[in-house]
Amino acid sequence: MLKKELIFQDRNHKKSLLVMMKILKVLPVYILFGLLFVSCSASVQLPEYASAEEAYNQGRYQTALTFINRAIEIQKDQSNFYVLRAKANYKIGNKKSAMDDLNKALSLEKSFSALHLRGKLFLENIELEKAKADLRSAYDLNPESADLLFDLGYLEYLNGENQLALEYYLNASKIDSKNPATYVNIGNLYAMMGDSKLAIDNYSKALVLDTTDGVAYYNRANEKMLTGDFVGAIEDYENSLLIDSTNISTLFILAEAKTKINDFAGALDNYSTIIKLDSSSAKAYYLRGISEVKIEMTDRACFDFKKAGELGYFDAYEMTKKYCEPKQNTKKKVQKKSER
Repeated sequence: MLKKELIFQDRNHKKSLLVMMKILKVLPVYILFGLLFVSCSASVQLPEYASAEEAYNQGRYQTALTFINRAIEIQKDQSNFYVLRAKANYKIGNKKSAMDDLNKALSLEKSFSALHLRGKLFLENIELEKAKADLRSAYDLNPESADLLFDLGYLEYLNGENQLALEYYLNASKIDSKNPATYVNIGNLYAMMGDSKLAIDNYSKALVLDTTDGVAYYNRANEKMLTGDFVGAIEDYENSLLIDSTNISTLFILAEAKTKINDFAGALDNYSTIIKLDSSSAKAYYLRGISEVKIEMTDRACFDFKKAGELGYFDAYEMTKKYCEPKQNTKKKVQKKSER
């Protein structure tokens, strides 16, 4: 069976992390979401700050930076000014400047927003001890933030504390029950713990909230494969492909699922699609050849086995010996008889 992947999501419901099924190998995840503002009376009176905040909330981050820079020129001792500038820089990918501003903000005031965002930056850099210190300090200030609980869940996941990570995600879902990404990640943790039923239940919750969530379809399909629900898995993989039609990994697993119910013609179509997307895929030629053998298209299978072998898939040569050489020998014998 092909290896399947669990796809973790960030708080904004985007793909962010691939984890090979049953292998606890983690790549960095990028988690972006809103932070609370802490405004003091002095800053509220500055129109530059108000304009910067409005621009930020509208997604006009460069404009927000222009206004907040003016505000800081007027008042250099306002912690929340630096937090807002850090957030705007973070949104445009200027993370070093964001970190500098957060350090400045925290030297002025230990605010939830600054601790949370700095902890997030440490988390992205896989500086787990620093991330843990900031996120735990933020938790002490606001234990009811679903966004923070989501980040703490991911932190503990990276630390290998899956049960604790699950608890944070479950608490986040109680506070904010409308975020599909939370349920996807809860499902992933149950999947890693071997509980396919609860994994499927949570992926299904995510899909109730967002029927276009390709990640939830894909991960739920993986669990259905493990439980033997191949028809259900096929449906979910196909729904995932409606959202990302060129995902070769999904096409491979969909084809595998079809072979489980003896739909070799359907699998053949999927392998053909893969070959159109990547004509150098030796595995696709080889597996298409296997499907062609199953539906007695031996001539085409022999072509595919030959092509797979040329591309370096050496198992294909064994299939050539088994299905193609006997046929060629038979043809030679027939020719000799006709010559006599």
